[in-house]
Amino acid sequence: MINLEEVVKIGLGGVFLAKEKLEEFIEEAKKRGELTESEAKKLIEELKSDSEKKLNELKKMIEDEVRKQLKELGVATKDDIKELQNELKELKKLLENAKK
Repeated sequence: MINLEEVVKIGLGGVFLAKEKLEEFIEEAKKRGELTESEAKKLIEELKSDSEKKLNELKKMIEDEVRKQLKELGVATKDDIKELQNELKELKKLLENAKK
């Protein structure tokens, strides 16, 4: 069974391998005269931008999945804890006012 860590490694490996292969392809095309220097730079910039987008999408998917799994396990989130802290503050205020 594949776990989340393996999925992340596979995804990141694929992103970086694809980026590396495309950069090699662009350099070869430039050497053969099929691309000008400016065209090659533009393609590399587009590649970097696309890679960053894909990496961010992958990170978001992972974060969403982790949140989902933690919720299913019943683990409290930062927001849950903050909400409880606020409720405790309110209860303390009510108790202090009741004592007066």
